[in-house]
Amino acid sequence: MKKLILGMATLAFIASCSSTKNLNNSTSLIETTIDLENVIDDKVTVEVNPQKIKQATITYQIPAIVPGTYKMSNYGQFISNFKAFDYKGNELVVKKLDTNSWQIENASQMDKLSYQVDDTFDSEVKHGIYVMAGTNIEEGKNFILNLPGFIGYFKGKKESPYSIKVQHPENLIETTSLINKNKNNANKTEDVFHAARYDEISDSPIMYAPANTISFNVDGIDVSLVIYSPNGVHKAEDFKAPLQKMMQAQSNFLKGFDTTKEYNILVYLFDDKTYKFDIYGALEHNTSTTVVYPESLPKEQLVDNMINHVVSHEFFHIVTPLSVHSEEIHNFNFNQPNMSKHLWMYEGITEYFAHLFQVNQGLISEQEFINNMNGKIATSKRFKDDMSFTEMSKNILDEKYAPNYSNVYMKGALIGMCIDIILREESNGTYGLRNLMKDLSNKYGKNKPFKDDEIIDEIIKMTNPKVGEFFATHVQGATPIAYSKYFNKVGVKNQTTTENSTYFIDKKGRPFISVNKDKKIFFTKKTNSGLTNLGVKAGDILESVNGEKVSLENIRPIIGKTMQWKTGDTISLEVTRDGKILKLGGNYVQPTSEATSLTIDNAANETQNKLRNSWLKS
Repeated sequence: MKKLILGMATLAFIASCSSTKNLNNSTSLIETTIDLENVIDDKVTVEVNPQKIKQATITYQIPAIVPGTYKMSNYGQFISNFKAFDYKGNELVVKKLDTNSWQIENASQMDKLSYQVDDTFDSEVKHGIYVMAGTNIEEGKNFILNLPGFIGYFKGKKESPYSIKVQHPENLIETTSLINKNKNNANKTEDVFHAARYDEISDSPIMYAPANTISFNVDGIDVSLVIYSPNGVHKAEDFKAPLQKMMQAQSNFLKGFDTTKEYNILVYLFDDKTYKFDIYGALEHNTSTTVVYPESLPKEQLVDNMINHVVSHEFFHIVTPLSVHSEEIHNFNFNQPNMSKHLWMYEGITEYFAHLFQVNQGLISEQEFINNMNGKIATSKRFKDDMSFTEMSKNILDEKYAPNYSNVYMKGALIGMCIDIILREESNGTYGLRNLMKDLSNKYGKNKPFKDDEIIDEIIKMTNPKVGEFFATHVQGATPIAYSKYFNKVGVKNQTTTENSTYFIDKKGRPFISVNKDKKIFFTKKTNSGLTNLGVKAGDILESVNGEKVSLENIRPIIGKTMQWKTGDTISLEVTRDGKILKLGGNYVQPTSEATSLTIDNAANETQNKLRNSWLKS
């Protein structure tokens, strides 16, 4: 998954690693119907026929969490009017066990379940479900079926095969990786999909939208892009050339990997006058991804950000965790999750590859790639840098660790970079991280998970002790990484320059403020001459700006006003320091700040240049 907050990158993963499309006839087929034609009060009706149940009681569960989101979603909160019926149409006794679980009494007499589903997109409830993992019900216009929000499973029967009938308006066309048994039938308002087990349902979103699709083939991969643009602003055809260019470069980069035969990109462009989403991005699946972005963004920005960065990130998940993953992922528990230690791999290496392939395939320059890594270093420092990455990953659902999740896209990618440089150095440039992931894919693959506690030792055996030292110190251990050590090996050096800034944001858009655990805005150690002139010190809590009280809700427009300050303006701040309110003020000065950047060293020696070339180009 990759998420963006208000358009600034802050920073799923497979739900099924055995996504076969053949039904398992050894267990009963669970038949599910979703009615998209008869929307009532913005809700759709779902019916479930479980076939014959032998137990006296049975529990039906809607997922509390789905792979790739690393936070509890509790989709059951959007389920209502849950009922069970016997073969005579009489209601059975149903006991709600928790938000996501219902226990049915006399289950051996049960003919079917029925319930209604509300969507997350227009919900006024603060539910915490990422929009790209959410659900949308727009009658006659668009339906986003992230299926865990619609379909659950009977406890103990997650391996049962499913048939999913979807009744839909004729003008809306489905896009999904599930096989549609009715694809070529005359009935244009009913689709029937098959899934081998529940994990495949979780892994296979469906979008219904008016026709706005393009498709092409890249090295044997059938790629489809469907876009729902509510105001008709963007056409899928306009993105075909840049998407095809990007996918071809990724395929070249992954030459020799066992990838996928199809990939579907489901894009919902939201009207930001209708929806005020403060988080958007994408959620990856086995052979598809759901993407949510603002419709108001111009094509060029959607190409650069959505296609070249976010979609490319999601596609690289076909390497990990699709081909390389732990038992915790292979047998994912949707209601009592047991998390893996290896987000440094699943999200970190994926994000690293999403940048590395661009310089490797000539889409960006070496310096642009170095700039991207430098930006990740700066952003990663905002998180707790002296924390074991494996410990954080294992406990990512705990309140103590959850705020550090977005660092998987920053420090996680940098961990991948450092391992890559170590591998290249120790092999005289012939073996890198891409080689390692290919070897791991061959050793494990889609249907053979590794043991969570053993994979690092296995990687060390496959490579060398230097990699083990790095893991022990910086991944399992909590020692911050000295990045200059690794950049020096490849002829990249630090340089410090003085740049103009604004009072609250530097030239590269990085703030001089942050938010503490009490949701108070404070000034960081990174500062500028303007703040120094006012008397601001690191750790000061910002209370007001020119008499306007500051909060998380209004800090953005306040920052916008500060960016208009000019010579002759008088500035006043109120801050809390050591428990006391202080008034600070002065006349406007042009703020300047020191910026440390990375650049390729023109004086690098032959060994450094050779290693850098093998790292970025081979």
